[in-house]
Amino acid sequence: MSDEALMPSEVRRKVLSQHREIEQMLSELEAGVAHLADGKVDAGQVKRAAYALRGILELHMSFEEAHMVPAINEADGFGPERVRHLHAEHAEQRQELDRLVDQIREASSTDDLAASVERLADMLRSDIEEEEREYVNEKLLRDNLIPSDTFGG
Repeated sequence: MSDEALMPSEVRRKVLSQHREIEQMLSELEAGVAHLADGKVDAGQVKRAAYALRGILELHMSFEEAHMVPAINEADGFGPERVRHLHAEHAEQRQELDRLVDQIREASSTDDLAASVERLADMLRSDIEEEEREYVNEKLLRDNLIPSDTFGG
């Protein structure tokens, strides 16, 4: 990861691209669970994929903290509050990710494994949707710091 500051639009583009990659990984993880019954995939493969996804998510959150945080902090007068909120969300997400990945790793049955993967996927998709609505949008992550519609009308 470079320490060079990225333009807000580039941050937005990269975060959205990472979100699509994470969603693809979730779909592949869910497909793996669906193939447990037919023997095409074993539980160990699903568990390793979930653990790998956890690592990717940590890299993603670190990217956001290094590049998105400065951009949203400077976007408008609510920047510092948004930054506090994003850091709090990431702390909660890390804790929940660890809990869910532990559940996946410790799952002793196919049903437990499938249920844990489903909870992980639901949580991540919800988090991505909220983040894109709240932070990763053109109104907030724009290169022009002067709003085009100063009076909100």
